[in-house]
Amino acid sequence: MALIKEIVYDIKNIMRGGAQSDDELISDRQIEFQINSLRSQYIRQDINKRRSISDNIKQLIHSLDVETVSGTTCGLDHNLKIVRSKKKIPNAVETAHMDLITAIGPTGILSPNFHFISYNRAPYVGLNKYTKRMTFAFLLDSFVYVLGPQSELLDHVKVEGVWQDPREISGYLDKNGLPSYDPDKDDYPISTSMLDLIKQNMLALNIKPLSELPTDVSNNAKSDIQPNVQK
Repeated sequence: MALIKEIVYDIKNIMRGGAQSDDELISDRQIEFQINSLRSQYIRQDINKRRSISDNIKQLIHSLDVETVSGTTCGLDHNLKIVRSKKKIPNAVETAHMDLITAIGPTGILSPNFHFISYNRAPYVGLNKYTKRMTFAFLLDSFVYVLGPQSELLDHVKVEGVWQDPREISGYLDKNGLPSYDPDKDDYPISTSMLDLIKQNMLALNIKPLSELPTDVSNNAKSDIQPNVQK
């Protein structure tokens, strides 16, 4: 695919008919916000239609610090020892049935993921012979909780999801100190077909009022704005 700055440049280039300037009045972050918003909208539509989640749109928080807390922290039994993430995770894309957190598990590459459940099921897990040896994860108030055998031995977990703003996981570092997402080096998480839809939508509707703003095409120190007329 492409970096987010390449996608933004492409949209601005099409919008301005190839005539861009260093004094452009439309900010890159404004266009990126529109891209993120439309991306979330199209993903919701796909999931609500029971379509599968493409790997192209998933992102991974590689190493999320966790600590042992009492069960009362999340409204469970005070004798229950569970682990909770030290930081909240960003907002995932919402659908009609779930937030798009696709996996939570240990950081080992070959380690199986935990069983991801809703908070409402948390009080009842591990109460029978079929689940007592399973490890479960759930979300509450944007914190990740993990409970089950040997969960107290965890110091990090990984979280895979589809985030509303891909940049928001940039502050989560892996064990090598590298960001989970570097917008200047990593491809923007989107499929080619969805990107085409976003461009069409933005150029037809969302960006139309902005594209009609005057543009400074002189590239000098002055703001010599001119009407944006396609030739």
